[in-house]
Amino acid sequence: MFTIKEASARTGVSSALLRAWERRYHVVAPRRTESGYRLYDEAAIAALSAMRRLVDEGWSPATAAAAVSSGEAPLTASPTRPVASGSTALAGPEAESLTRDFLDAASMVDVTRVEAVLDQAFALGPFEAVADAWLMPTLYALGEAWAEGRVDVAGEHAASYAVMRRLSAAFAAASSVSHGPRVVVGLPGGSHHELGALAFATAARRRGLAVVYVGADLPVDSWQRAVRAFPTRVAVLAVPTLDDREVAARTAEVLLTNTRGVVVAAGGAHSDDLHPGVVRLPESIADAARFVADLRR
Repeated sequence: MFTIKEASARTGVSSALLRAWERRYHVVAPRRTESGYRLYDEAAIAALSAMRRLVDEGWSPATAAAAVSSGEAPLTASPTRPVASGSTALAGPEAESLTRDFLDAASMVDVTRVEAVLDQAFALGPFEAVADAWLMPTLYALGEAWAEGRVDVAGEHAASYAVMRRLSAAFAAASSVSHGPRVVVGLPGGSHHELGALAFATAARRRGLAVVYVGADLPVDSWQRAVRAFPTRVAVLAVPTLDDREVAARTAEVLLTNTRGVVVAAGGAHSDDLHPGVVRLPESIADAARFVADLRR
């Protein structure tokens, strides 16, 4: 049996990312010691190594996990490879170190250092790969650090706004040249956790989609006006928290009832089973952007 540190060394996947893959994709279920520490057996190491190999080859984490869990991907344990550049670095010690630096900078309310860490992280690979493999797990870790009192509210807000500025710049820099009906992306009324939604909107715009990002806390009536203002093919509701589900479901029902020809889709941690007519998006930002591109046709 191996500790999480040993599993990280054997698979080439950072400890933070191992925990994120376990939570999000259930690719492994490590045993726990009486003290609550994770222990990984050889089968878990093989599964994680296979998933890392697929991610390195360009698969999204969600698709790779499904292939490993279903037995479609061979579980051949591979020796640890040195972490170099590109997507491989997103699952290695460098990424884990950047996550620690990010949390430490947030705890010190050191915005300059937070922004420097973001510069380094987004240099590791394409926007979509960094968003899926590093940014989203790191933001989850930031939320845990805040809940545990290791990062104050001021630090959490400062770090989140730094990420918001970075994503807003990426959205503005993405291609605005597109054809066909629009894709409207936003959050339901009362929902404010918009970083995942903006990251998705950026990835979708980078694919050439005509994305209109309407942001957080959008009332139902405003959703209808945004969708009706110009020809809209897909309306994407982000549902990041459990508290957002009720309003999101109501918003989806109104859009489905009152806006003909519009596909209503939902993404986020709590977007499942909102309404029979709602299309659930893949968890991966890159996969979700591709999926919406197909829906818009």
